[in-house]
Amino acid sequence: MSRWDGDRSSASLALAKVLAKTNRVYYIDYPYTWADVWRERKLAAVRKRLPALLFGRNYEVPVTGQSENLSGVTPRPALPVYSLPSGKLYNIASHYNNGRIATLIKRIARQNGISDYLLINSFNPTYLAKVEKYLSPLLSVYHSRDAIEEVPGHGLEKENECVLHYDTAMATSKQLCRNIGARNGKIIHYFPNGGDVHLFKTAIEKRLKKPDELLKINTPIIGYTGAICQRINYDLLVKVATANPDKTIVLVGPRLDKEFTNIDLDVIPNIVFTGSKKLEELPAYLQYFDCTIIPFKKNNLTGGIYPLKINEYLAAGKAVVTTNFSEDIATFKDNIYLANDDNEFLQMINDAIKNNGLTAQQDRLQAASGNSWENRLHLFWDIVWEAYQVKNGKARKTE
Repeated sequence: MSRWDGDRSSASLALAKVLAKTNRVYYIDYPYTWADVWRERKLAAVRKRLPALLFGRNYEVPVTGQSENLSGVTPRPALPVYSLPSGKLYNIASHYNNGRIATLIKRIARQNGISDYLLINSFNPTYLAKVEKYLSPLLSVYHSRDAIEEVPGHGLEKENECVLHYDTAMATSKQLCRNIGARNGKIIHYFPNGGDVHLFKTAIEKRLKKPDELLKINTPIIGYTGAICQRINYDLLVKVATANPDKTIVLVGPRLDKEFTNIDLDVIPNIVFTGSKKLEELPAYLQYFDCTIIPFKKNNLTGGIYPLKINEYLAAGKAVVTTNFSEDIATFKDNIYLANDDNEFLQMINDAIKNNGLTAQQDRLQAASGNSWENRLHLFWDIVWEAYQVKNGKARKTE
C-alpha cells in the first residue's frame, strides 16, 4: 500500500530495497485512482507523476539513495472500486484495473528483455488476485501484512483469492499465518518483518543533528514513531501523559487520530506531534528519545501485527515499553518492557528511562541485528525456492 516515496516505514519497500542489492527490482506503486489524482493534484507527489499518470510516460524512475537496481514505477490511474458492492459493475471495473497493471508489467518485461520474473504481491490483493488470468510469472508470491478482515470492503475476499491462485503465500505474524491458512486450507509461511539495522544503529554510533521539533524540549522524552491510527490505545496514551507531567511525549508520524478517537490530544500540553518523516530521518529522533513506546490496543487487528518499529527501536539502542498485543511482540520479552495492563505500562516507563547504559544499548542492537532485512532475505529465498520446486514437480507439497 506504500509508494516508493511515501512518508512512513513500509515492509514492502524495505523488502524491495534489500532484494535490489543483488537483483533487478521494479517497485510498482499502489495505483492512484482518477479521484485521487484530482483530489491530490496540487501535491508534489502527484505533480511529479503527472506524465506517467496522464500519458503513461516516464513511469519508471530510480529510487533516490538506493541501489541502481531499484526503480519506482507509477501505473496509470485506476477506477475507484472501493465503495462498489460485489456484482457485475465491480467485476468489470476490477478487470479493467487488473488489465492496466498487467499491461504495465508486460511492458516493463518487454522493454527490458525480461523473460522470467518473480511477482510479489505485498498486501495488495485488490489487484491481480487471479494472477494467472493476466500474467505468467516464473513464480508468484502473496505477502500478507495485516488482518485484512478488520478492514471493510472487498479485501478479505480478494486475499483469499490470492492465497488460492498464487504459487505461495507468506504472512508477517503467526496469527495471520494461522487465520489465513485456516480460511483457505493452505500452509502460510511465517515471514516476520525485519529492520534496517544499518540505518538505525547510527543513533548509537554517530552524533546526529537534533531535529527542530525537539530543540525546545528540556524534559525527558517518551517517543513513538509510526502512524497515529486505529491501533493506538488512546486512553492509555492519555494516562501516560497525565502520569508523566515532567516528561514530553513526542509522536512522529502521520496523524489519523481524529478518525479513531474523540479524545482531543491537542489540548494535552506534554504531547507533541511532528507529522510524517522519511525513514532516513527517524534515527535522529530516536537518538534523543529517553525511551520508546508502542501503546497498541490488544485486539484481532493488532494480534496480527509484527511492527516494523520494534527492530528499528532496538537497533537504535532504545528501551521499549509496549503493550502485550501479539505473540510476535512477546518474542522480544528479554529485550523490552512488556506490559500486560495499563498500570504495568506506566510503571515500566521510569524503569526504561533509567536503563539506557551502553551495555543495554548494545544488547538491544544485538537483538535487532538477528532480525535485519538481510537476514530475512535468507528466509524469503527458502520460501521461494520451496515453492519453485513444488511448482515444477521437484518436491512434494506439504499442505
